[in-house]
Amino acid sequence: MLFTKSDFIILRALPRLDRYRQTAPISVIIAPMRPRHTVSTRAATLLTTLLLIGGCAHQSPPLVTPLPTPISTPQQWHALTTEPITASSEQGWLLPFNSPQLEALINQALQHNYSTERARLHLQSARQQSTLSRQALRPTTQGKISSGRSRTQSSGTTLHSSSHGLELSTTWEADLWQRLSDQQQATLTREEASSIDLKAARLSLTAEVTRNWFSAIESKQLMLLSEERLEQYRKAASIIKQHYSSGITDALDLHLARSEVAIAEERLASQQLEQERILRKLETLLGHYPAAELEVTNTLPLITTPIPAGLPSALLERRPDIEASHKRLQAAGLERTIAAKNRLPTLSLTAKGGTTSSELNNLLDWDYLFWNLLGNLTQPLFQQERLEAEEQLKQIAQQQAAVDYAETILQAFQEVENGLAADHYHQLRAAALERAAKESQQAATLALSRYQGGLVDILTLLDAQQRAYDRKSAHLQAIAARIDNRIQLHLALGGSY
Repeated sequence: MLFTKSDFIILRALPRLDRYRQTAPISVIIAPMRPRHTVSTRAATLLTTLLLIGGCAHQSPPLVTPLPTPISTPQQWHALTTEPITASSEQGWLLPFNSPQLEALINQALQHNYSTERARLHLQSARQQSTLSRQALRPTTQGKISSGRSRTQSSGTTLHSSSHGLELSTTWEADLWQRLSDQQQATLTREEASSIDLKAARLSLTAEVTRNWFSAIESKQLMLLSEERLEQYRKAASIIKQHYSSGITDALDLHLARSEVAIAEERLASQQLEQERILRKLETLLGHYPAAELEVTNTLPLITTPIPAGLPSALLERRPDIEASHKRLQAAGLERTIAAKNRLPTLSLTAKGGTTSSELNNLLDWDYLFWNLLGNLTQPLFQQERLEAEEQLKQIAQQQAAVDYAETILQAFQEVENGLAADHYHQLRAAALERAAKESQQAATLALSRYQGGLVDILTLLDAQQRAYDRKSAHLQAIAARIDNRIQLHLALGGSY
C-alpha cells in the first residue's frame, strides 16, 4: 500500500518541534584563555541563566502545517487482464522482444549517453556533500608556522626584532541537539535519492532507446510499404497508358493514374525523411554522431505473451521516481527540523598550543610553550524574524516535497492503469486491422483484374488500391503501438512483472 498515513510520520511529528521555538535569540560567550586571563565563572553563569529565562518568555506563534490527504490505493489494478499471474520474471523485460542487436545498442547508450552521465555527476556531487556533512561532526585541526622580522626607529635609535611561532589549533562543535547529525542524515538521504535518480535515468534511457528502435523498424516497414504502393500505381498507370494508346480509355483515366503515382512518390519521400529523423534521434541517444546510418531490421516482433492478471500494486514501490521522491520528502523533513534547531545555542571548543620565540632554533623548546582553551556558547541575538522565515521556507519545501510525492504516486497509477487497458485494446485493434488488410488486398487485386476486363472504372480501381494501402499501414501501426505501449507499461511498473 503506497502513500499511507505512515508515510507522513515526519509531517505529523512537526508540532513537537514547537519547543524549539520557545528560546529567544541571545548570545553568550564563555572564553577561558590563558591562566593569566581570568573570567568570573559565577558571573558568566548568572548572565547566561538570566538571558535564557528572559528568552523563554517570548514565544513565536505556531506555524500551521496542512497535511496532504493520504491516497487510498487498491491492492490490484482495475484495468482488464486475462491471464493468471505466475512467478515474476527475473530475466528482464527486454527478453520477450528477442533482439540481441537492441540489447547491444542499449549497452552502448548506457555507456555514452549524456543524460545518464549528468545523473552520475549529480550523484558524485551528492556524495561530496555527504562527505562535507560528516566532517562537521569531527574536530578541525590546523597547523601554522610563522616567521617575521620588524624594524622600529625612535629617537635616532633603530631596533630590529624577530618573531617565530609554531602553532597547532583544534576546533570542535558539540552536537548538543543532534543538529549536525540531522544535517548528515539529510545529506545522506539526498545522496540516496541521487543514486535512485541514476537508476531512473538508466531505466528511462533503456525504454527510450527501445521505443526509438522499434519506431525506426516501423518507419522502415512503412517506407517499404510506400515503395510497394508506388510500384503498384506505376504498374496500373502503365496498363492505363496502354489502354489509352489503344483507344480503350480516355485521357481522364490516364491523368488520374499519373496523379496517384505522384502522390505515392511524395508519400515515399515523406516516409524516407521520417526514417532518417528517427535514426538520427536514436543515434543521438547512443552518443553517436547523428548521420542516419544505423541499420535496423525489417520486421517488428510479435507480442505473444499476455500481461499476467493479479499484478500487485506494490510493484510501484520499486519504481525509481517514487522511491527518490520519498527520499526527498524525508530529507525535507530533516531540513525543516534543522531549521527549528538553529534557534538553539551552539557549543564549540577551541584548543591552541605551540611555541613562540625570537629565535628560530627555540621553536622546539618546551620552555617557550604556550596554550589556551576557548569554549563558546553562542545563541543568535535579535534574529527572530530571520530564523522564523528560514524555518517557514523549509516548511514550505517540505510541503512541496509531500505534494510531489503524492503527485508522483498518482501519476504512476494512471500510467499503469492506462497501459494495462491499452494493451487489451491494441490487441483487438491489431487483429481487426489484420483481417481488414487481407480483405482490402484481395479487393484491390480483383479491382485491377476487372479494370483490365473493362468491368469497373478507374475510380473504383484507385479507391481499392488506396484502401489496401491504408489498411496495411494501419495494421502495421497498430502492431507498433502495442509494442510501444508494452514498453511504456514496463517503464511505469519500474521493470518486469
